[in-house]
Amino acid sequence: WKRRPQPCGRGRQSGTMVTGNHVDLQGLFKLAGTKESAAAPPQRKPGRERSEELRQKGNELYRIGAYEAAVDYYTRAVNADPGNEKAFGNRCAAHTMMKSFREAVNDADYGIRLSPSWAKLHSRKAVAHFYLKEYDESVQAYRKAVDLDPGNEEYRSGLSQAQKLGGSVERMIQKKAMEREQRRRDEAAAKMAARVSLDRNGASKARASKESVEKERAERYEKEVIRYKLTRREAVTKWRASTGEAGWPEEDRGRSVRVDIFGNLRGKCQVDGSGCNMWHRDIDSVHNAWGNMEAIECSNCGHGIDKHENCGQYPLNEPLKPRHMGSRYEEELNIPGIHKA
Repeated sequence: WKRRPQPCGRGRQSGTMVTGNHVDLQGLFKLAGTKESAAAPPQRKPGRERSEELRQKGNELYRIGAYEAAVDYYTRAVNADPGNEKAFGNRCAAHTMMKSFREAVNDADYGIRLSPSWAKLHSRKAVAHFYLKEYDESVQAYRKAVDLDPGNEEYRSGLSQAQKLGGSVERMIQKKAMEREQRRRDEAAAKMAARVSLDRNGASKARASKESVEKERAERYEKEVIRYKLTRREAVTKWRASTGEAGWPEEDRGRSVRVDIFGNLRGKCQVDGSGCNMWHRDIDSVHNAWGNMEAIECSNCGHGIDKHENCGQYPLNEPLKPRHMGSRYEEELNIPGIHKA
């Protein structure tokens, strides 16, 4: 018996075992002359260290006049460590050289927040304000730089030049006060406008709600009128068939003598030989109608309402029209006899 040779790509070759898709990594490490536990990749440097390296690269570009590229590296340095005040200061200087004076002022403000005692950054801010022709702000920044570094003649010269062009700390203070007052007024006006807008929105919603209620009342009134007329028509149709009359039941003062005390239209008397063709009773003429048996007896034949054919409910009062549709509740409610039984 002889061992069958392995096909190419399988078996042990040069110390590496390859079986199908699996590779013996230990053999590969031996071939490479390294141990299996190879050194881990270098760890990322701390933010402050990376920020300083990027800032130094920006300084190199700044020295050769590549200010735009320097700004890019200073920005990377700020992103790596937002607390690196030197990166803000350097970017302020680069923006000044690019004549981006407003951006320079912003960078100086950020840097001063991080390092209030840095005299050079105050002077850079003063220079940016100077070129923006904001001489009051320039004088104030130069004053701060001189206070922090009294022996610096460059700061004193810049302060003198800004003062000659009309810069004044007092006027700067007044300007700041005026800006605060204007800001306060603008905020008050914005609040008032918001309140007025809210009131208008509230009034608009109230108006929309009122219109919705009125529309709902109008629709309900129209349905009630249709129901009122339909009910009366059905009752009259039965009443005509019962009595042989062609007209409508007579009404007086909001009541019909053909309608009983319960609001039912009554027709012919069903008692044999009564000869009563239709119900008749004037309820308003009966004293204490609800407690008097006379109210449920026909004034023609004397028989009760149960002996007269019931033709159905016969509403006498048309539904009240809503006020917004042009009616007067008080006038309709004061109609004599309208709510009497």
